[in-house]
Amino acid sequence: MLIISHKADPDGITPIILSKLVFDKFEYILSDIDEVDKYVMDNIDKEMIIVDLNISEETADYILNNNKNVLVFDHHLSNINMNKYPFIKVVDFDDIKQSGTSLYYKYLLEKYNNELLNKDVAKKLVEHVRTMDTYDFSITSKEEANNIEVLFKIYGRELFIDKFYNVIINDKELYSDEDLNLINLEKLRIKRYVEEKEIIEITLDNKKVGVVFAERNMSELGNYLVNKYDYLDYVILINVDKSISYRGNNKVDLSVIAKKYNGGGHFNAAGSPIPIDLKEKIIKAIFKDAIIKEDKND
Repeated sequence: MLIISHKADPDGITPIILSKLVFDKFEYILSDIDEVDKYVMDNIDKEMIIVDLNISEETADYILNNNKNVLVFDHHLSNINMNKYPFIKVVDFDDIKQSGTSLYYKYLLEKYNNELLNKDVAKKLVEHVRTMDTYDFSITSKEEANNIEVLFKIYGRELFIDKFYNVIINDKELYSDEDLNLINLEKLRIKRYVEEKEIIEITLDNKKVGVVFAERNMSELGNYLVNKYDYLDYVILINVDKSISYRGNNKVDLSVIAKKYNGGGHFNAAGSPIPIDLKEKIIKAIFKDAIIKEDKND
């Protein structure tokens, strides 16, 4: 069994924790949007589950025509057309607004339904991740759900997996006193960070857009900016090392915008990959006489 999931946030990482509760042995790959097809085709003869990501129609056609054992659980509106494949489930709204984690959790409950999955702390973890990823605060408060994202930034991917797997196994509270202290300190640091960021206003496709270069706290920064600059149609946040994020407030379908740049997502929150040669172009723009050495593996 191979699990391929999104490496960017708790909604992509929590499926690995859920898998550890169910499977005695499995492998996993944490992937970006633009890497999924390669990872799938490199492992095409394995039983595979893909969460919080989707594949291209070309890859899906290959899987369909060759009877490969693959399941996809996605919740991004930009990929809704992929529902035409029987092994792909894309849901934006169900009985409640779903995330990749909650879709996968529902599948595991239906198929395995073990004692660990049914623990209250496991249900609470899934709900906090779903709430934060979908901005559906009808069940869990924004403040409480936001704690899961803050801890993800503090611990990083692997420590996050280990921490919350052990929380569930040992029936502990979702957030310890130490966690809450760390969360409070981190929230103060995030507040200072987002308030100091400068925005560049541009016109793009006849829309008023704000552009910010940032390397962390994208969700908090995006939310802060769309509220502060509410006359803008949406905001673009560029992390040169990772990806591009789009944040809005019900004015523009950002899943459509991101799709133009090989990405996808939801109406008010979407993302796309950084162009491969962007860093080289930045170097050339600053240092016009620079000769960039090619990276060769001898």
